Amino acid sequence: MPKGLPGTRQSTRPANTKTTRKRTIPPIDNHIGKKLRQLYASILEEPVPDRFLDLINSFDGPSGPEPSGDAS
Repeated sequence: MPKGLPGTRQSTRPANTKTTRKRTIPPIDNHIGKKLRQLYASILEEPVPDRFLDLINSFDGPSGPEPSGDAS
């Protein structure tokens, strides 16, 4: 039995027989990717709505009333 952590399996294949395979992208994936980029390209060029900009800017503002110097 190979040495290792109890309750774990280890590969019985010698390290020199492991091969790495280069992943190829099927033509259909390329086609789908091109079509999706064409579909959404115009959306990327649209301006950000004012209400989203206002929301983003509100995150940068104060998070509540500022503490005053009075300790009365």
